[in-house]
Amino acid sequence: MPQHKLPESFQLLNGGALSKASLYYEISGELSPAKEVVWVCHAFTGSATVKEWWPSLFKENGGFIDLNKHVLICANMLGSCYGSTGPLSINPDTEEAYNDNFPELHNRDVINAFIDLRKALNIKSIDYLIGGSLGGQQVLEWSIMESVVIRRQIIIASNARHSAWGIAYNDLQRRAIQLAGKDLKLMEEALSLARGIAMLSYRSYQDFEAQQSGKGESNELKAVTYLKYQGAKFHKRFNPDSYQILSKMMDAHDISFDREGNDETILEKVLTETLCIGIDSDQLFPIQEQIYLSSKIPNSSFETIISDKGHDAFLLEGNLISSFIYKKFNKVVDEKI
Repeated sequence: MPQHKLPESFQLLNGGALSKASLYYEISGELSPAKEVVWVCHAFTGSATVKEWWPSLFKENGGFIDLNKHVLICANMLGSCYGSTGPLSINPDTEEAYNDNFPELHNRDVINAFIDLRKALNIKSIDYLIGGSLGGQQVLEWSIMESVVIRRQIIIASNARHSAWGIAYNDLQRRAIQLAGKDLKLMEEALSLARGIAMLSYRSYQDFEAQQSGKGESNELKAVTYLKYQGAKFHKRFNPDSYQILSKMMDAHDISFDREGNDETILEKVLTETLCIGIDSDQLFPIQEQIYLSSKIPNSSFETIISDKGHDAFLLEGNLISSFIYKKFNKVVDEKI
């Protein structure tokens, strides 16, 4: 498992520090001056294994990432439960797992860790930086922090600051988790409930009507059994403390925090060539948020995914996203996708 060791005392935006922290990362393809660097910032509950959760972005599945031409890098973000330092990690100061004592994080902490990894890999510039949702927030932060390093960025279904609507959804999910206290059996149900609330924000009215109306084979309401199924599947793979840390990080996203100027003046200084993509049925990161980004970032353009799948469409429409990337940047592949 490739691990990148961060500085002995990794400083956090909140004034604290992580001791002996590390990032788990994956590189697909060979780092070479002849290849363009594609760096993906994964979504909220995603991992460094991009092909598992975003397969339609790869050439063999109709997408633009071609490992003959590109080298793909993705690092698991701090606070997650898929290899990087997070709540399940041992705190070297106490020699016990952090659990719910893990410090609060900001997207800038995650990007500072990624920058440390970038430098360790001797990557001077990133040709394509891609992310959706929470990953899109991190892409935007990175282009503000290292605007000259990021040549092109693709921000999908994301925003300049998290909305009151999104914060409210996340708070409900955390409160559901907190109801379990330390009871591990209750925690399974609590995390399942949190995931169910999240699924309502990830999908749309139209999608639920089309896919979950009526009753299933067991004569139970399909909408109910669908959410129970998603919740049961989720609690087996994700950590509740990571869930709370990362959702709070999403809520704290605000590009003007602790910077001079407002959103508009900050975005105007971004030098990175930018493609913003929105989803017409997205309730969690509504399309006006991406239109705003594209209207304020110089050398930026906007595309729409027309889908009834809601926010989750960004994970399902890798081929369409690839065609938008080709249209915007033109030199991604030799042939039209």
